[in-house]
Amino acid sequence: MRKALIRRLLSLSMVMLIAFTAKAQYPNTGNHTVCLNSVEPYGVLFTSGSSYAWNILAGTGGGGVITAGATPNLITVNWTSTGNCTLQVVETNSSGCVGSPVSILVTVVATNTIVLTSAAGTNNQTVCVNSPITNITYTTTGATGATITGLPAGVTGNWAANAIIISGSPISPGTFPYLISLTGGCGTVSVTGTITVNSDNTIVLTSGVGTNNQAVCLNSPITNITYSTTGATGATITGLPAGVAGNWAANTVTISGSPSVQGTFTYTITLTGGCGNVTETGSIHVNSENAITLTSAAGTNSQSVCTNSPIITITYTTTGATGATITGLPAGVTGNWLANVVTISGTPSTSGTFNYTITLTGGCGTITASGVIDVTNSNTITLTSAIGTDNQTACINTVIIPIVYATTGATGANITGLPTGVNGSWAANQVTISGSPTVTGTFNYTVTLTGGCGTTTATGSIDVSPVPSTSAISHN
Repeated sequence: MRKALIRRLLSLSMVMLIAFTAKAQYPNTGNHTVCLNSVEPYGVLFTSGSSYAWNILAGTGGGGVITAGATPNLITVNWTSTGNCTLQVVETNSSGCVGSPVSILVTVVATNTIVLTSAAGTNNQTVCVNSPITNITYTTTGATGATITGLPAGVTGNWAANAIIISGSPISPGTFPYLISLTGGCGTVSVTGTITVNSDNTIVLTSGVGTNNQAVCLNSPITNITYSTTGATGATITGLPAGVAGNWAANTVTISGSPSVQGTFTYTITLTGGCGNVTETGSIHVNSENAITLTSAAGTNSQSVCTNSPIITITYTTTGATGATITGLPAGVTGNWLANVVTISGTPSTSGTFNYTITLTGGCGTITASGVIDVTNSNTITLTSAIGTDNQTACINTVIIPIVYATTGATGANITGLPTGVNGSWAANQVTISGSPTVTGTFNYTVTLTGGCGTTTATGSIDVSPVPSTSAISHN
């Protein structure tokens, strides 16, 4: 009787001292919840036996696989199905006494899950600053919430009804790795992704100020126009004149060439690739070369005139120019440009051959026109015989005092108005009037030079008196 009582007390003592712990966190005992596919350690806190029989008793679906530990009182369980079950141990001591079973209720819960449900790749996307991202969505199971960290400013994430939605428009550029960690439920479950935010493309003029709006002459090279770009992977350039081309390379747009057509050309640069709809405009104004055309009568640009006689006015029409310089004109002749017309006029006061040049100023090209004004001295006639011989009195049939004139410029002379018997001639730049008048009267003569320059005359008079006659001498 006594021995049986002792054995019973020992058996009761062993039952009271047996307990379990999960994850080796002693002295955690009692019913508990574990995650599906987790491997949990269990053991007897107070040991006195020599052997331990571990079992998982069926419940509402929960179950696992027991693996022996380093000592008989320690095991691990890989929980392989969800539901409720009982983990039980029975201890046997060295005397063969078997204790009462000790057990705990274990609830096996499925592990939290998170699955990307927006389009593939949305969890790692690139977007432009201030542009909305493509919404990123995840479906979760098991969790009661989630924390989302690492998002760019302007983008937010939230969990509701087993769904995570990340949306918004980032306001600053950069690379933003984000982390989603599920809370509540079973297991430590997280996912990561990246939102890369690019700055908008930029384009900046880097050639000289004003080169983006320039005027150039037809068939002359423009001043190269350059722009620096960021973000873009290329550019299209439209609206350039024929002969001018634009290209993008190594983040630089270059516009160059010689326009072969005239007009005003507004060009547009549109960046491609990168972020944003970024354009830049400018203009190239292509002017025709200046022109000058004689509009006065043909031959007026090469004329001969006498000194002190007005030239025939010479006129030219110009296009493109804003002025003109006229050089080489004789003294007394001037030239000016006004309202696209060059006018040359005046009276030359010096003789010579004057090659003049008109050079247009302003506008396009170096354009000139030239001509000749040949100025000849006017004919002259000068009395070289004695003073008064050009107006003399002579007797009929008596030789007059010869009248002589020296001439310049002329190639001859006409002498009219002489009395019969008196003749005039021109030779070697000299006019000579001589002879014996055979008639009486007053004769006003005119010497008119021929050839040379100008209408030059000289006049004079020969007064022819009769010879007195006496028929007789009377004596009173």
